[in-house]
Amino acid sequence: LEEVLADPDIDLVDLCTPTPMHAEQAVAALKSGKHVFCEKPMARTSQEARQILEVAQSARGFLMPAMCMRFWPGWNWLKEMVAQKTYGAVRAARFRRVSEMPTWSKQGTYTAGSDLGGALFDLHIHDTDFIQFVFGRPASVYATGSYRPNGPVDHVVTQYHYPDGPVVHAEGNWLLKKGFNMAYTLYCEGATIDYDLARGENALQIAAEGKEPRFIPVAGDGYNEEVAYVIECALQGKRPEIVTAQDGLSALEICEAEEKSIRTGAVVKL
Repeated sequence: LEEVLADPDIDLVDLCTPTPMHAEQAVAALKSGKHVFCEKPMARTSQEARQILEVAQSARGFLMPAMCMRFWPGWNWLKEMVAQKTYGAVRAARFRRVSEMPTWSKQGTYTAGSDLGGALFDLHIHDTDFIQFVFGRPASVYATGSYRPNGPVDHVVTQYHYPDGPVVHAEGNWLLKKGFNMAYTLYCEGATIDYDLARGENALQIAAEGKEPRFIPVAGDGYNEEVAYVIECALQGKRPEIVTAQDGLSALEICEAEEKSIRTGAVVKL
């Protein structure tokens, strides 16, 4: 990393290292004048994330957390659709992100210890962030789940409370024996919008009132889109707006509230 940060020809650093390394590396990169694109979660704890943001506020470069669902085909259009009430108000929404335990790391990065936060902080945080992206920061959360003995949460089901708003919940886990799936359903006044990755190119289905259900072809992924966006921001010298460093901190704070709710059985206010 020292060689990278010392190279004047490098403008943007993309941190894809294990979560516990993010804070120290992000701070070092920002202090060296680089733009920083950091994998989620931005840090292991919200306290560490605040330390990064403190440095970022006066840094020459910007800091952008890699919240890819904000860019994902079939997902990225929901924020505008909900805001404009294209199909009327959203009455309820559910999100689901489930996977097998990520055992591909030769070092056992995800399975050896608890410092990464388990499925709650490494996987489910995608939906936590996307929910705040579309509906705003919830007033409180109530979560149930399971965790390894004295370890991280690997299964979570959360209710996000929005006063006078939609009923929103999400499930995430590393309990699948094989594979990965993500899905959502939005129940709007005038339509049901359903996405299921298992349907492939027909992942997105819209059933509007008075019309036959139709599949909307979707292709590609959010990874290329977010990388293209962060590079464009660096080239133009503008700070990212689709996802900000503050968004990364907020997602961590909400996940910490979810974990507290799981371990205490209580509703946790934000």
